[in-house]
Amino acid sequence: MNKLPPLFKSITFRVGATLLVVIIIAELIAGAIWYHANEEEKKESIKQTALSIAEGALDTYSYFQSLPVNYRHLILNQLRESGGTRFFISINDKYIPNNTLTSFRYTPWLIQELEQELMSSLSGVEEIHVALTKREDIRVFNSAIRLNELPEIWTKYSLVLGELNLPILVMQIKMSEQEWFYIASVLPVTFSSLSTPFIEQRQFIFLGITSVLLMLCTAWIVRKELRPIKSLAKAATLMGSQLVVKEIKEEGSSEMKATVHAFNKMNRRVRSYIRDREMLFSAISHDLKTPLACLKLRTEMLDDEQTRLRFEKLLNEFELLLKGALQCIRETDIHEEPETIDIASLLVQCADYYNRHKPTVSLEHIPDTHYVGKPVAIKRSIYNLVDNAVLYGEKVDISVLNSASYLVITIRDYGPGIENKLLEKVFEPYFRTGDQDVDGSGLGLTISRSIARSHGGDLILNNHPERGLIVELFLSRDV
Repeated sequence: MNKLPPLFKSITFRVGATLLVVIIIAELIAGAIWYHANEEEKKESIKQTALSIAEGALDTYSYFQSLPVNYRHLILNQLRESGGTRFFISINDKYIPNNTLTSFRYTPWLIQELEQELMSSLSGVEEIHVALTKREDIRVFNSAIRLNELPEIWTKYSLVLGELNLPILVMQIKMSEQEWFYIASVLPVTFSSLSTPFIEQRQFIFLGITSVLLMLCTAWIVRKELRPIKSLAKAATLMGSQLVVKEIKEEGSSEMKATVHAFNKMNRRVRSYIRDREMLFSAISHDLKTPLACLKLRTEMLDDEQTRLRFEKLLNEFELLLKGALQCIRETDIHEEPETIDIASLLVQCADYYNRHKPTVSLEHIPDTHYVGKPVAIKRSIYNLVDNAVLYGEKVDISVLNSASYLVITIRDYGPGIENKLLEKVFEPYFRTGDQDVDGSGLGLTISRSIARSHGGDLILNNHPERGLIVELFLSRDV
């Protein structure tokens, strides 16, 4: 599975994306409400306008129906010669098909409503056909000729309403087997009124501009608020490796200022604690070494050989414990600046050191890798682990696994291993397993784990299924 780019993981992107989704959802909901309300209102307005025209058509039909047959064409000629009318009326021998505007959503509904209204108002009528078309597509007379193909006196002044290009409503009513009453009228609504888009183009443009402006403002505000968080994260990371960092500027929101203030307060306490601890162990070192030296001098003056040897052994053990305690503090209290460490070169030097008498340490799968950390501390940790492996296991294999998150150094020996219940206990200071006469202070694993954790990693022990102990030193690359 591919990891997402850092941009998509940032809080700026997540807040912006969430805000954009909320805006789109809100716009869709508002658009749906507006669409429903506007659609009903628009349909009602169009229906009333069309019904008004239909009523006029019914009155005209009734008038022509009441006229003698011989007078009907005379009246029609008078109407055509007068010109300037929104209507076109004729009596044809047959039904004249006209193309209906099917691309508009309300057209089928409107035609059905008008046909039902006309049928209910006219009793005894067998057929009624209603069509909604464009002026340039309307066909008239028995020959179904286009209106634009008629003489100019008819085409220029018939079915017009100023300079507007409007739909034409055509109604045809069957009067008898050989007569169809034909009336066409301008429908005083625009073509765009015959359908309601869910989101109009201007709404879409407004939504786009609003979203972009809101996203830019949100990104600016979020980045401004995140600046102290980034400083806090950097300081916290440095504190994990250096223990002492500079105080952070208290800025941003009141909650962020309170957080940074608490961190700075903790940072001052840590500095004070480190300073007091250094003074304490300096005093202990001075106050204990002086009487220890005096005791050793007095021991050498004892006449009894056995008593002198017994006191010397006790004093040497006490001195070893004291040196071990001071060494533990000195080696875990890291005061180095991080540097780039050549891990492969360091492991080669370590192997050469322990192989100077006989082949003991072998390197397996050592890539050419580098790590940014405290060089002296890392070297102490590795040498402590290899020293233990050589001491208890005789033969040692070292391998390295390099990843984007961690550097893992694995040290495997072929010794007796450690009981599973003691795999964590051995990290306690001065705790030792096996032969107590083996040289050492019992602080090596304690120091090595402390160094690993100061680098954002850990030290883990496991017994090998066949034989020996597996030591895994994890070093984080995020520190």
